[in-house]
Amino acid sequence: MFENQANERAGGGAGQNFRERTQQFMAQAVQAAGQWYDREGAWLADTTPPHTRERYWLAGAMYAAGEAKWADAIVARGETESYGSIRFNIFNTNIAASLLVSHRDKMSAAVRGRLESLVRDGFSFKPGNRQPDFQFHGYNDNMPAKATAGLILGGELLGCREAVDYGLWNLRQFRAMLVRDGINSEFNSPTYSGLTIRSMGDIAAHAQDEEARMIAAGIEQRLWIDLAARFHPEMGVLAGPYSRAYTVDTAAHASCISSLLWFCLGDLVHPSPLLLFDKPDDLVLHHMGDVPFNVAQFCWFAGGEYHIPDTAWRLFDAKSYPFSAVASCELGAGEGTDFLARTSRIETALFPDFALGTSSAPFGSMDQNNSYFVAYKRQEQVASYRDIGTIFTKLAVNGDKPGTVVRAKDGDREYSNVGEVDIVGSCANTLTIQSGSTALVLTHPHPSFDEAAARKPLSAISEQIILSTHGGDVEELIVGGVPRQDWSGEVRHGEWIVCRTGRLLSAFRPLVYTRSGQPVSISLESNANYKFICSRLYEGEARCFTRDELRYLFGGFVAEHAGVSDYASLAAFAQELEAAQFTDYYWTTRRVRYRRPAGQGGQPLELETSWSPGAMSPRYATINGARIEQPLVAIDGVSSEELPFLNEPFTSIPSFFPWEDLSVAWGECPSAIGDREE
Repeated sequence: MFENQANERAGGGAGQNFRERTQQFMAQAVQAAGQWYDREGAWLADTTPPHTRERYWLAGAMYAAGEAKWADAIVARGETESYGSIRFNIFNTNIAASLLVSHRDKMSAAVRGRLESLVRDGFSFKPGNRQPDFQFHGYNDNMPAKATAGLILGGELLGCREAVDYGLWNLRQFRAMLVRDGINSEFNSPTYSGLTIRSMGDIAAHAQDEEARMIAAGIEQRLWIDLAARFHPEMGVLAGPYSRAYTVDTAAHASCISSLLWFCLGDLVHPSPLLLFDKPDDLVLHHMGDVPFNVAQFCWFAGGEYHIPDTAWRLFDAKSYPFSAVASCELGAGEGTDFLARTSRIETALFPDFALGTSSAPFGSMDQNNSYFVAYKRQEQVASYRDIGTIFTKLAVNGDKPGTVVRAKDGDREYSNVGEVDIVGSCANTLTIQSGSTALVLTHPHPSFDEAAARKPLSAISEQIILSTHGGDVEELIVGGVPRQDWSGEVRHGEWIVCRTGRLLSAFRPLVYTRSGQPVSISLESNANYKFICSRLYEGEARCFTRDELRYLFGGFVAEHAGVSDYASLAAFAQELEAAQFTDYYWTTRRVRYRRPAGQGGQPLELETSWSPGAMSPRYATINGARIEQPLVAIDGVSSEELPFLNEPFTSIPSFFPWEDLSVAWGECPSAIGDREE
């Protein structure tokens, strides 16, 4: 049931199978590595020097390609941080376990012993894979997934049953999460979801323990099905929303998930990771255009074992539009009371020419979150990453804006790799309501933001609705019912900003004001490959803000979307929206109502919410007067019987509480233990 279907079935547009594509990529990676490493494993290039994890990622490809001696040399020069007598790094330690499982017999005795020692150190508590921060409890799931794979596979390899048992406990917790939730906490991340899938696939493929194999296989299937449900086959991209995304992800360029999907699906996916070996100038890469880093990381995905279920294959292959995928997930809390533990509703609506995704509450500390995200076609037939556009939003400070190009540095040392800043940080707490192709997005600077402000006074706070123009510009623009030739100039409060970009019609109506009653400046601005609507909630003397001041800065917008074939013209789309009505005020809570009458876009629509600044969930949120449903998982055309764990009898996790205390090696976290099961 859980055989490697990717090897057998991932023919994709190129007509090659999964293994042929991965071997092609890894062979080219080994060839390119001759420009980066000498035969003794020393770094030659003038780009950012590699961390140990990059050496290990690349070594997997080298072992697979018959370059074992060179791989040994590259691995041998990697160092892992020490905490007393223990060496541990959540990446290095557990990549080492996977390398041993797959390539142990190709390694020299010295390298094999070095990696075995590192894996064995990972069995410890502090530091180690058994620290309480590497649990599935609402945060970065890829890290506990790595820890779990290292414990189970490393424990079996080195004869440590205690490590295996701990890893099995982790898997049972992950399974329990997918019994009570539709998807994991680090949902749909273009960077991190693939790492969790890879770890579960490794366990499903290689674990000797039958329960570990079966649970990991079920988890992997659930992750693949959710991923496939949010994949747009005609664009070849993963639609939003995203829990954690960087600039490369928001531009829909060469990301971790695009590489993994290309290995499995072929040229249906854009862009191909093979472009890295002759990189186009306009291709955005993570780590400021660092090609060696990205090649090494993509090698890690190429070396995995994947088990894609039939349900996912069906969703990857084709969809009937409109298509809907909804799931619940749970998010953890940070220190203090500002980032509260909560549930989020993850919704993706896919249409022939575009996809809209929202999450009702943001992931984590919000920096990397994309609670509102649009991907769309620039051309009817998508043949390249240049034929795909994206829209997203950020609440930025002190002049941060998309399109800023930076050179990699380490202190005073500059390296040759240059690229767009890895992420435009966002400081917004965000609430969304989505109905089909309509999104109501409410934001405000998060109250805990004042702690950062105390260290860094603020001269500007601006909300930005950002349109990526890497592959094409805004082609038509109407503001307040009047056409404009250029994306520039001021926008009055209450005006719709309506534009055509490729095959997408978009309309944005900013909802921005402050308690002071002073008008908020709204303008159309540009930088490099981006256009953005900028609402300045503050601009002036650099100063620190109090919590109350931040609470009473109100941002957000309504966004309407349609395909070019849905309306006779952009003017017709804009005209229909002029009849929409808005109520938005604050008195103890923020009350917002958006009403759009019936028209060519569909039936009448009314969205309403009451939301407290700083809250992670609203007092109420309704669509046409009814509270929004929170299904565990609802994917068009997918029954609950197709989703592992959902129809199985309840299974209680056996007693297991392994910690004497809840501290970790690298810092103090507030904690307490009341009762424990012995």
